[in-house]
Amino acid sequence: MTVPMKIPPMMKDPFAFMLSMLSPYFFMLMYIPMVYRTTYRIVQEKELRVREIMRMMGMSDASYWASWFLYHTMISTAISCIAYLLAGYGIFSFSDPTLIWAVFWLYG
Repeated sequence: MTVPMKIPPMMKDPFAFMLSMLSPYFFMLMYIPMVYRTTYRIVQEKELRVREIMRMMGMSDASYWASWFLYHTMISTAISCIAYLLAGYGIFSFSDPTLIWAVFWLYG
């Protein structure tokens, strides 16, 4: 014979539901300005032929690509820190802070 157990009623939280539906879009939209700026700078470099001029002045390809990598790393780190500050304390309060920041940084 089984005895039914009393289960407390399920609480529906509309804020948590909307947050779970909308937060991925907002986190994705945070990185769009970086993509826009990168595209703008690449097109501007192509128009002005900056890379060819720098190559004629003696700059190597390694230093050119290292500057792009360093630029994107700094911007991604800044955006990741801002995203962590916005989402780390309220939304992901029960998660490991280092893991949350690493997810944002690796996404960037």
